[in-house]
Amino acid sequence: MADATPIRIILADDHTIVRRGLAALLHMDGTYEVVCEAENGEEAIHCAASAQAHFIILDLSMPRLNGLETVRRLRQHYPTIKILILSMYDDEEFVVQTLRDGANGYILKHCLEDELFDALASIKEGQRFVSTAIDLDHLDDQDGQSSAQLTSREHEVLQLIAEGYTTTEIADIMTISPHTANRHRANILKKMGVRNQMELVRLAIQRGLVILNQPPQSIRST
Repeated sequence: MADATPIRIILADDHTIVRRGLAALLHMDGTYEVVCEAENGEEAIHCAASAQAHFIILDLSMPRLNGLETVRRLRQHYPTIKILILSMYDDEEFVVQTLRDGANGYILKHCLEDELFDALASIKEGQRFVSTAIDLDHLDDQDGQSSAQLTSREHEVLQLIAEGYTTTEIADIMTISPHTANRHRANILKKMGVRNQMELVRLAIQRGLVILNQPPQSIRST
């Protein structure tokens, strides 16, 4: 039997058809109410500020503010909201980093119909949920590994560096001075323990710190 008070959910995905499909599934169950929809990370943050939701279902690959940084900001500013990642990425690095940054669950898009409600129920009870297609034991081994403690702004700069933007372009995008952008870049290189941009992007991908839809093979290779 459905609860008298619906569980309030935010849907964040840049594909309208995905959001509509999710909303239809949730509506059919009768337990959940979609209270806000977002097509990018910035809109997801605004939804969290206004919608008083219990859950947010969040895609990792979104424009303007990617899912990784959105998770960090949600966890910092809205610590009680439950975060379920819905993603096409099964890379262990992405899963580990996302859980480390504060997500409560991670399911793959091709497992959506089979796992969505199990994931929501588990997370509601305070448990972590990861798609059965992902090796949980190996994730637990990886989860203890240390990672560079970058600030929120540094994570943004790192993502833009990985996407190939110059320091001047990053300054324009983030509305900061080129000097500040260059200082962020220098701090990131120092914290990550690398000497140049090629090494930085390779290591960031390996650690799941950035999302690139089609990273160059030369970068992904070790």
